[in-house]
Amino acid sequence: MIYLHRFFQDLTVSFGQSGLPDFLRRDRVEDTYARLTGHTPRAMDFYTLYAALRHAIVMLRVACRQMHFGEATAPAAPQDTDTLILHHGSLAAMVQGSYW
Repeated sequence: MIYLHRFFQDLTVSFGQSGLPDFLRRDRVEDTYARLTGHTPRAMDFYTLYAALRHAIVMLRVACRQMHFGEATAPAAPQDTDTLILHHGSLAAMVQGSYW
């Protein structure tokens, strides 16, 4: 949930809109969860990266389906297949530890 909101927030900002930058902020969600349950979430970098990876798989399948039905063209070079994943840049930043 945290990652999907951030995905759409990043997309909204890329279109020049402000979106809801203070909604579902990771630090606030973690604090609220800890306060309500008495359990402090751990390994959130891992879990948000995992959510982003699952979303990347879905986005890649969508892109492959678009190519199959002629709605999109395949990348010119095989090494450019990462461009089929709409949020490849943010996913790479998460792996490098510079996203959050």
